[in-house]
Amino acid sequence: MRFAAYRSAADEYLKRLRHYLTLRELELKTPASPHLTPDQIREQESRQLMQAVLPATHLFVLDERGKHIDSMAFAALLGDLSSRSQDFAFVIGGAYGHHDILRSRANTLLALSQMTFPHELARVLLYEQIYRAMTILKNEPYHK
Repeated sequence: MRFAAYRSAADEYLKRLRHYLTLRELELKTPASPHLTPDQIREQESRQLMQAVLPATHLFVLDERGKHIDSMAFAALLGDLSSRSQDFAFVIGGAYGHHDILRSRANTLLALSQMTFPHELARVLLYEQIYRAMTILKNEPYHK
């Protein structure tokens, strides 16, 4: 992680989320080779990610082309998945984004914003929104 502040913020939300759910963080290494094109790197990363997610898992792929939803709709979606005991996973892309094979596997293409963020910051934003969703579902005062 490039910025300790991002890691610290992510860890704070992970700590808060333990009260609501089990969250496992998996970070894959980017294939390192000067002979690989960005598309080849995207494809390799996407295949690695697909292998790490069970087929029955609801896969959220964070992508700038994804659906924009508000916090209430996000909470409702997570609540629906949870009520059906559906596992879910979120994938944040690397420097080159996602390959189409991963997008096609996604159950939900989700955009945090139309802007591009470093993946470390996107992780913090995602964790905060998951935490916010949990407090909405529990009718707790965090969400205003």
